[in-house]
Amino acid sequence: MKWGYKWIVGSLLAGILAGGATVASAEEAVHITYGYHPYWTGGWSGVIIKAKDLWKKYLPPGSTVRFEPQLTGPPMVAALLANKMQIGTMGDMPSLVATTKFKIADIRLVSVPMYSNGQICNKILVRKDAPQFKDYKEAMKWLSGRPFAVHKGTCTNRFVESLIDQGVFKPSEVLSMPIEVIASNFEAGKLDAAAMWEPHARRQVDLGNARYVATGAPWGETDADFTLMREDFIQQHPQAAVGWLKAEIEAIQFMGKHPKETAQIIEKELTGYPAKTAWAALYERNPPEIGGDPVNYIGKMVFDQDVLKLMNKGYAFLYKLKVTDTPNMPAHPIDDAPLKQALKEMSLTPPIAVIHGMPKTAY
Repeated sequence: MKWGYKWIVGSLLAGILAGGATVASAEEAVHITYGYHPYWTGGWSGVIIKAKDLWKKYLPPGSTVRFEPQLTGPPMVAALLANKMQIGTMGDMPSLVATTKFKIADIRLVSVPMYSNGQICNKILVRKDAPQFKDYKEAMKWLSGRPFAVHKGTCTNRFVESLIDQGVFKPSEVLSMPIEVIASNFEAGKLDAAAMWEPHARRQVDLGNARYVATGAPWGETDADFTLMREDFIQQHPQAAVGWLKAEIEAIQFMGKHPKETAQIIEKELTGYPAKTAWAALYERNPPEIGGDPVNYIGKMVFDQDVLKLMNKGYAFLYKLKVTDTPNMPAHPIDDAPLKQALKEMSLTPPIAVIHGMPKTAY
């Protein structure tokens, strides 16, 4: 009888706990501000999430999302630190900076939507009337002794400084210019050469103001894009964190499967970028003469050895710029638990998409 009493009480308690767990699993609605970078090809997954309302499929019922476009990463970093933004997708350098500000707020890298062998950020262009070069090696020789422009503190800046350190070329000076100023100087014919990320680079090429001469691939200079979340958001809303990454995964898969529709969506989001230019920035093959890689974009998502190597180089670069006080990776820059759960629930193995370069005629 005594044993029976204990069994009944234990069973009731287990039932109550199980019921409580069921209630807890039905997470409340969340209200998110999401920062994204439409004028950066690596950040286009955010544009697709917005345009296709993918977040509505995966966030708890009643949730809302405020999409906040930014021209560069630093404003997103500031907003994440101030809790005016809970999730953001941006280039590798500002993403890494955000993880070093843990004394202000705990910001984590949660996914790697884009990774490439120097095909998205690491593009070198020369003015339209520069000599016709046989290949990227000849072009780099021509660049030595001439002024070279770069947007300071960005992936292009890290790329260029690495080439200089390796002795690939030696410019007479490195001009620090915002990306839009680089573009206007190419338009005015006042600039010999610069590094630009896509789609800014492709727009200058399509307008006839500049030509591609190199990518980062010949020197193993990779580039990437990260999605970040506040760690308190992840802890308070684990279901929403997983749900957001499911939406991101579906967006990247969409980009891989639907190039023309993706370009049309981007055209509606950006000013001055026709669909053909958007398509070329992401999908057109970069020829071997400029060090093109057959693959333009990899939806890695996970933090594998390639990504960790890029991160370590990035932290060392930020230290060189005196942005951080140590060249080492912080103790806890990553929280990939939501990503692992999203991949598991979607039965996916990364990479989730690989975009191979296509001939211009494919558009």
